[in-house]
Amino acid sequence: MKAADMKLVAGVDDDDGSKQLQPGISRTSRISVQASLSWQSNEATHIDSQFIGNLNIWRDYFPPEIQHRLEGCARGSTISHDLSAGEALPGFSSAEVHTVKPQQFNRHFSSQLELEPRLGRFYPQGLFENIPGNNSSNYQPCRIIGLDDDSITTDFNHPLAAKPLTLDMRIMNIWDAGQEHGGRCNDIVEMLATNGPGMQARYDDIATDFWTDDAFARADTSVDELFYSQPRLVDHLDQSCSQQIGELYKQLLPHDGEILDLMSSWVSHLPDGFSAARITGLGMNRHELEQNPRLDESLVHDLNRQPELPFEDQVFDGIACTASIEYLVSPAAVFSELARILKPGAPLVITFTNRWFPPKAILAWGHAHEFERIGLVLEYFFENGLFENLHSYSLRGLPRPQNDKYADRLPLSDPVYAVWGTRR
Repeated sequence: MKAADMKLVAGVDDDDGSKQLQPGISRTSRISVQASLSWQSNEATHIDSQFIGNLNIWRDYFPPEIQHRLEGCARGSTISHDLSAGEALPGFSSAEVHTVKPQQFNRHFSSQLELEPRLGRFYPQGLFENIPGNNSSNYQPCRIIGLDDDSITTDFNHPLAAKPLTLDMRIMNIWDAGQEHGGRCNDIVEMLATNGPGMQARYDDIATDFWTDDAFARADTSVDELFYSQPRLVDHLDQSCSQQIGELYKQLLPHDGEILDLMSSWVSHLPDGFSAARITGLGMNRHELEQNPRLDESLVHDLNRQPELPFEDQVFDGIACTASIEYLVSPAAVFSELARILKPGAPLVITFTNRWFPPKAILAWGHAHEFERIGLVLEYFFENGLFENLHSYSLRGLPRPQNDKYADRLPLSDPVYAVWGTRR
């Protein structure tokens, strides 16, 4: 799937009624956009998308080809442009790769936990001591790309420095900015590439080391059945986030097929108008499942106690799992089972955000950067070799609905992260 195909759902709009909307973009326009960077790793196709609510055509910086093509564009139109490696972001530099001694890795950089160097993982650059030009206040990410008893090799380049990129922009709103003076303020590619994109891919086809440091231990070691015995009929995602996940399912899951809603609850996040021959929900609380109007059948099943699934081989046309993947303590076993019950070519779609129940999430989840979590889920798909056509997707920056209970404290909606692939 291409970035141009990943559409915001109808009704997501930043127009508060105070803007003088224009039919097309001019030199004096401001615009809101859904912008995406698409790129390819050796293992998967990636789309990192962001809603940007206020760009100034005159003041802000766009790649020249995009700047030229924006003029006259109408609301709803899409522009796409390919960027070679190093064209819009600083290109890869060998001078930004540093080999240091193990004692230069500051294990106590974080006040919350003692860090250990792990191959393929990202750390703040300031954690590495005695590197010329670097200091402890530098929180830009760097990646460990080599590790042995005597040395650590870390890459300070942007994780997308060597990647060709495709920039897509869908115009959401256009209004008049009036007279503007001064220099450029925002670089749209930098905005899209900041704080995460690129961190979800492996380095040089080597599996990222998420597995050590008691990765699948949890703070709450009590039986899951006790934790989930009390129904929680609350919204775990805000409305915008839920709508975007529903739109993904609408685009990725087959209509009129047999669908499994894995680790389900009282809401399935499937969009209105999504038709399926049958939707089966598998979750931990019977009352929650019974309140879910989208389910034709429901089963209570603890995947952490029993990864084996109570279904025949190749019975499902698609599987969705929403905001729950972080609770699996035996993901390899579960993903093998998911492959077993899926028909060849059928999709498995995993979605999540940055909210979860910390006591029951695996430690690796809480210790990872949000974009590293995408990489962790991709490793689940890689591990048994039973899935192909792998993709990741992120969407950040949507305005939080005004009727949301956190609207007065959190201006932005919960981010959407997704990983999907098809059964070989």
